[in-house]
Amino acid sequence: VCTGTDMKLLRPSSPESHYETLRHLYQGCQVVQGNLELTYLPPGADTAFLKVRSGKTPGAGGGRGSGPSLTRVSPCQDIKEVQGYVLIAENQVSGLELQSLRIIRGTQLFQDRYALAVVGNAGPAGAPGLRQLGMRHLTEILKGGVRIERNPELCFQETILWSDILHRHNEFRGEIQVETTRTRSCPDCRALCAEGHCWGEGKQDCQT
Repeated sequence: VCTGTDMKLLRPSSPESHYETLRHLYQGCQVVQGNLELTYLPPGADTAFLKVRSGKTPGAGGGRGSGPSLTRVSPCQDIKEVQGYVLIAENQVSGLELQSLRIIRGTQLFQDRYALAVVGNAGPAGAPGLRQLGMRHLTEILKGGVRIERNPELCFQETILWSDILHRHNEFRGEIQVETTRTRSCPDCRALCAEGHCWGEGKQDCQT
């Protein structure tokens, strides 16, 4: 269990100490009591701290971003539940390791209405920004809506059935803002998943 943060979009004074703070907070955490805020991560930042490595030290194997060293981690040992909101904003990484996130409770909301906000994740000139959400196990948002915008490299967000994820008693069910303006061509989701709902480019990334 970890406490999470409440910084919203406040820009850190030191990117290096900000990264270390996030790594210290979330490494080995399965339940975030507050908000999960992943913001201002620089290009190439190793997001392996979002997973527990069995018998490995963080950063082992030279993993960068979503490199191959991260695939050897047990998927049942990383963040599964966030009690507040999830904010993924102003990052310059191509991927984040949140495959085991199952539920966002929304006891606190970003901008008083969003349980999940993914905004402004664009890489620097010539480098990729966030390319896929990869939250293949997310099945429930109890309170709060969804806001996804200004992610020029992000694919598949419009293929997700968000109405299936927002709880039927969620008073913010109408607050779904999913922008699809992008600067690249995305793979055909229907070629990956028969139902046409994809969290990412792998066969394991179909929304179920």
